[in-house]
Amino acid sequence: MIHYHYPCAQDIHQILALNNFRDFGGGSIYDAAFGFLDQNPHNTMHIWAGGQNPYANGAGSYEVCPAAPAPEPADGLGERRNLMVRVSGRRFHSRADMYQQPALGDMFSNLTASYDPVFWPIHVNVDRLWWEWQKRNPNASPVELDAILSPWNYTQRDTLHIARFGYEYVRNTCFIPVGLNAPVSRFLSQPIPISEQTRGFRNAEIRLHWVPQLDRSCFIRAFLNQPDANAHTPWRDNQHFAGYLAIFGHGACYGGPGHCDTPPPRPRDYDNRTRSHNMPRNHRIDVTTCARRLLETALTLQITLVVIGDDHEEEIDLLKLEGVSLNFLD
Repeated sequence: MIHYHYPCAQDIHQILALNNFRDFGGGSIYDAAFGFLDQNPHNTMHIWAGGQNPYANGAGSYEVCPAAPAPEPADGLGERRNLMVRVSGRRFHSRADMYQQPALGDMFSNLTASYDPVFWPIHVNVDRLWWEWQKRNPNASPVELDAILSPWNYTQRDTLHIARFGYEYVRNTCFIPVGLNAPVSRFLSQPIPISEQTRGFRNAEIRLHWVPQLDRSCFIRAFLNQPDANAHTPWRDNQHFAGYLAIFGHGACYGGPGHCDTPPPRPRDYDNRTRSHNMPRNHRIDVTTCARRLLETALTLQITLVVIGDDHEEEIDLLKLEGVSLNFLD
């Protein structure tokens, strides 16, 4: 009923090909102009998903659940909730709304769009397209970078790098759960297939997830496609040696009782204390060079991690972690 086409790959290709911020993101001030990304896919997706209901006001043919409560009259608020939204005295949705046939969907109105679950994946993808365009045009920034983005206290400059907000986009990832129940001295994954789409990556990383504070210092060596690697495997001039990390051990605790206990995974409700000094953390190993070299001939990558103590032998009762992942980033 709404004659906007669903955004297609060609639309996105044209928008990402724009080389200046005014066309892509908008004018120099808020009211100057909408950028093309706002118009399509953002606005188009809201209109397309909100749509017009061909069955509104009894038109067309549809079934109503026989156990449903009686619907509101055709001119009731339930039928018009996106044309004239009221907040005071009524929730945005009630049980009766499940059995209504409103003229427009929630996505059609600014006031109700975020109540539709589809709002969130659409906006997540718009955010991803922003980051993709930024990588292609690193010097194409908006004017007034120190302007504050009301109602938050961030400036435009603060939002130029998504890492500040604690997230990133990966081309591909594979997570292998381990669990914190028992320590591991050597980790070996199954061979991980690497697709053609993944092979254009910029960086490759092995990540160790949620590692508690270790009592003793150690090295962790990473090998790719060398499943028999151990503490005595040569690493110099080894084409399969991918990298290492060094973990500085905590040593004996001189605090009070429970001072160095591992904190719970989630704080208690209303616990406003700062992050514990002993909170588990993630570790990263850059394996880009080794991965690129092996993928010239290999179709899969297999991770081997070896935990090595100060005596140059495998540490068998030290390292605990929630899981290991192999990540490819643009």
